Amino acid sequence: MTLLQCSKIQVDRTYSRAVNVLTFFKKLMNITGMSE
Repeated sequence: MTLLQCSKIQVDRTYSRAVNVLTFFKKLMNITGMSE
């Protein structure tokens, strides 16, 4: 595996984790009724 592929996989993993966190916060906002 090349270094480029390795870093790309890490970026994808970090990105998906960030998306999961954002989705979680959106759900949390909806539950608490803070989202306008």
